[in-house]
Amino acid sequence: MTKKPLILYLVIIGISIIIILTLKQSIEKEKQKRLDDEASTEFIIEQNVQNSVRNYITALKWKDVEIYNSVVIDSLKISNHSYYFTKIMSNVIDAKFIGDNLSVIHLNKKDQKTTVNIKYEITFVDGIKPEGKYKNGRNICNVTMDLVKIKNKWVISSIYDLKVI
Repeated sequence: MTKKPLILYLVIIGISIIIILTLKQSIEKEKQKRLDDEASTEFIIEQNVQNSVRNYITALKWKDVEIYNSVVIDSLKISNHSYYFTKIMSNVIDAKFIGDNLSVIHLNKKDQKTTVNIKYEITFVDGIKPEGKYKNGRNICNVTMDLVKIKNKWVISSIYDLKVI
C-alpha cells in the first residue's frame, strides 16, 4: 500500500515539472515573439526614414518637385516658379549618394524625430554658377537633416550644415 501513494506522488511531481517546463517554454516563446515584433517595427521605421532621404536625392536628380515636396514639411515645399527651383534644381545634371550611411539609424516605434548625416554628390550644368555654397560642376556634399514623423510618415524638417568638400 505504501508503494501506491509513493508512485502517485512521483506521478504528480512529474506532471507538475512537465507543466512548469511547458509554461516556461511558452513564456520564452512569447518574449521572443515580442522582441521579433519590436525589431521588425524598428526596421520598418528605419526604412521609412531612409526612403524619405533617398527620395530627396532622387528628386534633385530628376528635378522632380512633386517627389521633393512629398518628403519635406510644408515650410520647405517649393513651386516650379520658386527661386530655389530655377537657380539650383533646374540646373542639376545628376545627384547620387556616396557611401550610403543610412543603415546606422536606430529608431524605436515611439520616436518622433531624428537627425541624419548624409554624403551625396550633385552635379550642375557647366557654365552655370549655382547659388549658395554649391560650385560649378561636380559637388561632393556633407549635410545634416532633421526628420520628423507626421501622420506615420517621415519628412525632412530642416536641412543644415551643408558642406561642399
